[in-house]
Amino acid sequence: MIAGPAFWDAEIAAAGWTRVTSPPPAMFPETVARPSAWGRNFYTRGGQRLVMEWSDPVTLTAVLMNGLVQPVETAEDLAALIRRTG
Repeated sequence: MIAGPAFWDAEIAAAGWTRVTSPPPAMFPETVARPSAWGRNFYTRGGQRLVMEWSDPVTLTAVLMNGLVQPVETAEDLAALIRRTG
C-alpha cells in the first residue's frame, strides 16, 4: 500500500507537474478503455501526462505515464517516477 493521493501533492508539484481536474477524455486517451477506478488524479508537465489510479482512499492500483502503465511497487518507485523526466 502506498499513501493516498493527498500525501503526494507536494512531491508532485515540486517535480513540476500540474494537476488537471475533470479533463476531457481526449486529453488522457489512455484512460478511456481502462476499467473504472475509485479515483484518478491527472497531471501534466510540458507534453507529459501522468495518471494515478486509486481503488480506495489509500490504495494505489496503477500509474500511467504518457499512456504506459508503470511498475510501482514502493513509495520510492513512485517518488522516482514522479521526478523522472522524459
